[in-house]
Amino acid sequence: MYSLTKKRWQAINEHDASYNNQFLYGVTTDHRVCCPGCLRPKQFTRKDIEIFKTPDESLIHGFIPCPDCHPFGKLDERASFVLNVKSYLVKNYAKRITLEELSQTFHTSTGVLHRSFLLETDETPQNYLLHVRMFHATEFLKNTNLSIAAIGLKVGIPNLSYFNTVFKQQAGLTAVQYRKQFN
Repeated sequence: MYSLTKKRWQAINEHDASYNNQFLYGVTTDHRVCCPGCLRPKQFTRKDIEIFKTPDESLIHGFIPCPDCHPFGKLDERASFVLNVKSYLVKNYAKRITLEELSQTFHTSTGVLHRSFLLETDETPQNYLLHVRMFHATEFLKNTNLSIAAIGLKVGIPNLSYFNTVFKQQAGLTAVQYRKQFN
C-alpha cells in the first residue's frame, strides 16, 4: 500500500483523472475502491482512505470496485467472471476451497474456471488463493500473538508442516523469522 500524501489527497478531492493509473483509493466506510478521477460525491474524510498500488491489492483488503468509475477498467465477460471468483476467494480464504467446489459455486466446469482464471491473471485460482492466505498470514504474524499453527488454521491451511513450507516459499523466510522482524 501507498501512503496518503497531500498530493494524493488533493487528486482525490479534485477528481484529477491524470492520477488514475498511478494509484487507487479505498473508502473504508463503504469498502469501495475508486480511481482518483471518480466523480461520485466525496462523503468521507482523510482517515477513511486507504491507498492501493494495484486492483488485486484492494481486493485482498476487502474492497470492491466502484460501479461509477470502474477503477479496474471496463471488464469483458471473462474478466468480470474472474473478478467475481477473486472476490469470492478473498471473502472465503479461511475455508477449505477446492476447484470442484469453486466451479459448482460459479455454475461452470473446473476446466472453464481454471482456463478463464489463468488467461485473465496468468495464475491459477489455487495460486491466487494461496497468495491471499499468505497475505493474511503475514498480517496475523505482524499484529497478533497467535501461534503459527493457529494462524495456519485461521488462513485455511490446517497442516502446520504444509503451512510452514508454503510460507517460506512465498515470503522467503519462515513464519517465525518473519514474526521476529516485527517484534
